[in-house]
Amino acid sequence: MSELSLHSRVQRHPDLVVADMDGEVVMMSIERGCYYGIGGVGPRVWELLERPVTLEALVQRLCAEYQVDEARCRDDLLRFVGGLLDNGIVQLC
Repeated sequence: MSELSLHSRVQRHPDLVVADMDGEVVMMSIERGCYYGIGGVGPRVWELLERPVTLEALVQRLCAEYQVDEARCRDDLLRFVGGLLDNGIVQLC
């Protein structure tokens, strides 16, 4: 997994084809020839990644919107965004 910290700034990769399908986000990378899908809280994270944002700001926003422990949110978000980064779905800014 790519090395991320709470100070890392990330945003969506601009070259993905994206659609909302019944509350899930489905993406296609033409460059990689791969499809991806995210559900649960993932579509909200995707929405927040429209513009460059630090992971720290994302944690604060998600903790304000959902009943989640900050440490758990931080760990889950780092793992989730790390996976998105490894698959070329988001990029560092």
